[in-house]
Amino acid sequence: MGYLGNNLATVVCGTFASVLTGWWFVMPDLFNFIFMMAVPIMWFITFMCWMVQKAQDYTHKSSVRNVKKMYTPEGKKVPDN
Repeated sequence: MGYLGNNLATVVCGTFASVLTGWWFVMPDLFNFIFMMAVPIMWFITFMCWMVQKAQDYTHKSSVRNVKKMYTPEGKKVPDN
């Protein structure tokens, strides 16, 4: 699962979208059209990555909840049969 909880794609896309948004105001007007296309698309991809990960977490959380872990009195896990 990692430190980011499987949200690495969302964090990377969000960081890149933030950098593009910041650069948009610094760059000359020559690049205005490129940034007008790239910034909203990158924020949309960030939003979609976040939504897909939320759906994935919701889908798999219900199947994990039904699994009951059993342990012996000594604290060892009972093997699944």
